[in-house]
Amino acid sequence: MPELPELEIARRQLVRWAADHTLAAIHLVDRAVVRKSLSTKPSDAVPDAEAALAPLVGRAPTTFRRHGKRLAIVFGDRALCLHFGMTGYFARRPATDPPPPLARLGLGWSDGQVVWLVDGRRFGCVHVVPATEVDAVLSSGQGPDLLDVPPTAASLRVALRSKKPVKPQLMEQDRVAGLGNIHAAEACFRARVAPSTPGSQLTDPQLGALAAAITAQLAFAIAEADTDGDVAYVNLGGPNPFSVYGRDGQPCPTCGSAVQAEEQAGRTTYWCAVCQPAT
Repeated sequence: MPELPELEIARRQLVRWAADHTLAAIHLVDRAVVRKSLSTKPSDAVPDAEAALAPLVGRAPTTFRRHGKRLAIVFGDRALCLHFGMTGYFARRPATDPPPPLARLGLGWSDGQVVWLVDGRRFGCVHVVPATEVDAVLSSGQGPDLLDVPPTAASLRVALRSKKPVKPQLMEQDRVAGLGNIHAAEACFRARVAPSTPGSQLTDPQLGALAAAITAQLAFAIAEADTDGDVAYVNLGGPNPFSVYGRDGQPCPTCGSAVQAEEQAGRTTYWCAVCQPAT
């Protein structure tokens, strides 16, 4: 968390909040949030955060871009790239209000509102680049964006060709960009594919079902959570709208069997052994 749906919601929030305004001020709470790349390490902070951000002030955004879990605000010939890490989200407040708890950076707009990057874990960051480099920065090391390029059975056959279990493969951003622990598990459930199935052993019907399930899951998640308010992530105490994620021992919404949980690649995977039988 956050995954593609949460970053797409953040992009849409920025369009609604900032498209018609100029960047009036930058409020830097944590200088380590400004980094030399889209790194999750505060130790990769730039030497002078204020100087790196200063060229953006007084400019109006020209476009808002996203690839997978990465986001960018383009200001003419410069761009602010963002990564939310594990816990990041945007919170919008009047400039007269204090920063929200755990805020790292505030973008103050000419309408008197501030969009704060809130991130308790400090893995999130921003990175200033020339606008000509935005696409390369957002897509570096990434597979195709699953919203811009919806998956097909054929594309997943190539992406999931490893013998590793399918669910961890779906989380590897160089294969397909955007899925994390939650939406990979939910897509497998929708497709009735066991998360432990080796990717190379998926049949053509399974690949087709999984492609459709990924698209449906992303659409559902975006529609469910799109808001102008603060995002409440399920792993941080927000509501759980998902079918199997976080529901270990609870009834499967389809068959009523107890949802199972086990660790895969260092993350907890949830599934229904009846609806998603191992092959």
